[in-house]
Amino acid sequence: MADPNLVQTWMHAMVDSTDELATSTLGLEGISVLSELMPTQRDLPGSYVALVGDQFNFEYGVAGTWDSFGVLARTLLFMESDEELGDDDLADAINEVINIVAGGVKRRMSEIDAGLKLGLPAFFNGTLHPTSHQEALSSKIDIGGAEIYLMVFRHKS
Repeated sequence: MADPNLVQTWMHAMVDSTDELATSTLGLEGISVLSELMPTQRDLPGSYVALVGDQFNFEYGVAGTWDSFGVLARTLLFMESDEELGDDDLADAINEVINIVAGGVKRRMSEIDAGLKLGLPAFFNGTLHPTSHQEALSSKIDIGGAEIYLMVFRHKS
């Protein structure tokens, strides 16, 4: 396994977990990584969850446009593209996406830190951006026609 002290290792686990979500839960052919840049927009909605362990602590998140989240939420909920999707249902679906993805990271990384525990996801409008006290990585992906950002944050030691 790659070095668990590197944020990249944890981002790779997130990308792999998201690909697994796409193929197993959503019935898609997988994901495509489009870039590895942090989002520059400040007003993207997103859902974030903590993954806290005995040795490692991270925040995982997904951010995207309302339209992209609508595509992803409808896919998760087996809805047609023209079906009405309320804001609460969209937020719940995206919270479930990050919960599934972070759960997959926890499973992948449990041999590194057996004490990993998953927090509760929080959905809000306004993209998280790292401070000088944090390490962060992002991968912009396409998942079933929805372009979203996968993000990992960790406080520097």
